[in-house]
Amino acid sequence: MSKTKQTSTTKGLTWRQPAVFAVATMISTGLAIWAVIAAPVGAVSGVSGLYISAAVYVPLALWFGMWGCFAGYLSCVFMGLYLQMPLEFVLVWALADFFEGLVPLLIYRSLKTKPALALRRPKVTYGLNVLLAADLAVSAIALTQSLTSVFISTFAVGVALLIVQAAVEDHKTWTMWLIVGVVLASLVSGVFGVGAMAAFGFGGVSWAIFPTVFYGWVFGDIIVLATLGTILTVALTPIIIKSRVYVRKFFT
Repeated sequence: MSKTKQTSTTKGLTWRQPAVFAVATMISTGLAIWAVIAAPVGAVSGVSGLYISAAVYVPLALWFGMWGCFAGYLSCVFMGLYLQMPLEFVLVWALADFFEGLVPLLIYRSLKTKPALALRRPKVTYGLNVLLAADLAVSAIALTQSLTSVFISTFAVGVALLIVQAAVEDHKTWTMWLIVGVVLASLVSGVFGVGAMAAFGFGGVSWAIFPTVFYGWVFGDIIVLATLGTILTVALTPIIIKSRVYVRKFFT
């Protein structure tokens, strides 16, 4: 009887989930602030062509459930307040980062899919991940140096490398990551984020330039999720799934 109770308590809500949430929020906030300052999209405040924090939003949601989604939301709120954006705008705008994690989380949990499985060809996959890291570095340089054609090329290379990884590893796992965790998550975030900016008329963003800002937002998110997000998923998922901080459902 006591053993059953102890097991139930261990799997329930503990101090670990709020603690992970707090740490994840701090890390995500730091990355978000750095990204919008170091790699902005033109003169649009709060939009980055290489939003590094997006690379952690989806893995955080898949690892820590709603705690990861809330961390993404609050990090965007804190970043917006740091940039002195109006609070009423920030509270709506930050939903972009919340849904970027929530949509993949809902799909993964409904299909009972884990973020990653044991690697079938670890040497090949680790080699691909090294190339993904190099691609991200080139993308960052291209963006800061306004090398548009190179930046677009890194987008194509990142997606291509991820397709190769899906081919050599478990097809279902990594195809789902590419479609849901990378592309769909980026599109959802872009719709909410840029849509909020156009609706509020914030940062000079109007519906007339929505496509330009939207493409910059989505391209940047896809690049970091396809590269850094994939690297984090490969390297940390097997460790986190076996730990006590892993959230199997939504809150516990």
